[in-house]
Amino acid sequence: MITARRLFSTGYSTVFILFSSQSFAQDTALKPHVRAHHALVYDEAHKLVLMTSGSTPLNGGQSSAFFNDIWYFDGRHWTSAHKSGNERSGIGLAYNLKQDRVYSFGGYVGDSSVSDLRVLENGEWKTLAYLPQMIAAEPGFIYDAKRDRFVVFGGSAGRQNVNGDTWEWDGKEWIKFNGLNPEPRQAFAMVYDSKRNKTVLFGGMGTTPGELFNDTWEFDGTRWLRVSEDGPSPRASAGFAYDANTGLMIIFGGMTKEGFVSDTWGWDGKKWQLLATTGPSKRAMGYMAFDKNLNRTILFGGRLGWPNDADDTWKWDGKKWSEIE
Repeated sequence: MITARRLFSTGYSTVFILFSSQSFAQDTALKPHVRAHHALVYDEAHKLVLMTSGSTPLNGGQSSAFFNDIWYFDGRHWTSAHKSGNERSGIGLAYNLKQDRVYSFGGYVGDSSVSDLRVLENGEWKTLAYLPQMIAAEPGFIYDAKRDRFVVFGGSAGRQNVNGDTWEWDGKEWIKFNGLNPEPRQAFAMVYDSKRNKTVLFGGMGTTPGELFNDTWEFDGTRWLRVSEDGPSPRASAGFAYDANTGLMIIFGGMTKEGFVSDTWGWDGKKWQLLATTGPSKRAMGYMAFDKNLNRTILFGGRLGWPNDADDTWKWDGKKWSEIE
């Protein structure tokens, strides 16, 4: 069956595409298929990086594949687990240290953004709750280990419609934060700094690709505070991770007003530092996770330019990037 779907955008014009309901065959692949709008997280129980979700254009952009496959990376090889849940893109992933469970929030399913909170149990996604006040694709979603709760901010609620609220899940219910929030945005970077016990947010895009941010905000559970407007150029869809070894928020690439970039930056809580200008090729949505076992940040795929996505894997050791063949 072929149906019309809108491929929500971060960093490029919204387009309408034809989508085939037939799943994209990849069970025998040695690594994940090319994609963007995916998500990675470090699974501490398995000591592996987990990747799932995403989408990629097919046939020169005339159609698109969405994914529900789950992959694990051990530092050298990708291993395919089974598929679970519906095919979707733009989810948020976070790891609950207290429960040793991977959680997801939101995403883009069918022809709209959604607001479901899910937990991965025994390899299967289980829906726990919904937040209808904040449907969101590519939201900021982190686990605050000190306060034992998830924090959700922003994301795309639909075409030219972005969220600007903060909500928290305490394990039983959603609680809205009623203080000052960052300006509404999508396609931003957001991590939890476990050394300083703060949520850190950088950049993103407003309702259109022309509205790009380069501000940095921090949230301690009681207030959001803008802490910097210096550092990386305004951008959307940068790769991001928190390096627990160095205590740095790491961002890579993204889309600026001049196009895709390939620079690497680190935020130490006081200032941004340019860490590298070489590494993976220029791209947006080169999404990442920090592997605590290997002390390396792992990057997979991303958008090289419409309609081309990547399937390469890179690691950042704190000083330089190297591709994993």
